[in-house]
Amino acid sequence: MNAEPLITGVDGMPGFWDRVRTAGERCLVLDYDGTLAPFTQNRMEARPLDGVVDALTEIRDAGTTFLAIMTGRPISELLELLGDLGIPLSGSQGTEFRRPDGTTQRHEPSGAVDRRLVRAQSEAEAIAPANRVERKLASVALHTRGLPEERAGKLQEAVCAAWSLDADGGDLECRRFSGGVELRLKGIDKGTALRVLLDGRREDALRVYVGDDETDEDAFEVLLDGGIGIKVGPRGVPTKAHGRLENPEAVRAFLMAWIGVTTR
Repeated sequence: MNAEPLITGVDGMPGFWDRVRTAGERCLVLDYDGTLAPFTQNRMEARPLDGVVDALTEIRDAGTTFLAIMTGRPISELLELLGDLGIPLSGSQGTEFRRPDGTTQRHEPSGAVDRRLVRAQSEAEAIAPANRVERKLASVALHTRGLPEERAGKLQEAVCAAWSLDADGGDLECRRFSGGVELRLKGIDKGTALRVLLDGRREDALRVYVGDDETDEDAFEVLLDGGIGIKVGPRGVPTKAHGRLENPEAVRAFLMAWIGVTTR
C-alpha cells in the first residue's frame, strides 16, 4: 500500500511512514488536550474530535501497536472525557498510572509536600477565582484559559511568585502549561512518565509521542535519541520534537494514516 499521500500536512518527517510500516514493534503515545481534543474554556467539555475514539479503538484492536495516552489531567477526568479504552494511561503529569486491567499506581506526595500544596491552593485562591484553581494528586494548577491575555498573564505571574516563595527545599517548582501554571513535584514529568509507559518494550521499537504543550517537551527530550516526537501546533514555536501536526484535526488524520499503514 502506498501511504505517502496520507502524510499531507505533517511537517519535518520525510520517510516517516516507511519507518512505521517496517518497524518490528510500534509504540504510539498521545497527549489528550490540544492533541486528541480541542481546547475549550470549560475543561470538562473538551471531548475528543469525532472519529478519534473509533480510530484509537481500531489501532488498539489491530494488535500491531502499543498504544497509550498521557495527560496532565487526573486519570479520572480522562476516563470521563475519553472513556475507558483499556489501554495504559498516565495522568497528573506523571504521578498517576492506570494499567489496561484497571489497576492503578500513584506517586503520593510526602506529608511536608502535601501541606505545602494545601497552602499553595489557598494562596492561589486568594489571588484568582477559586473555580480556576485545581488541586491534583501532587500539584496545584491555576487555569487561565478564556481570560483576556493581559489578565491571564498577571494572574499567572502573581500566583507563581507566591508559590515560589516557599517550595520545601526545592521539592516543588512552578511550571507553565498551555492555559495556566502549576506547582508540581520536581523530577516527575511527562518525560519520566513516558519512560514508565515504554518500559519493557523492545530496544529497537519505534517510539512515537504526539503532544502540543510546553509540558510535552520533557517527553520530546526523552525521544531525541532514537524516538520521534511530533509537536501539535503552528510553525515557528520552538520545540524538541522532530515533526509537526497543525492541530487536532491533523492528529485525527494522522491516526487514520497510522491505521492505513499498520493494519491494511
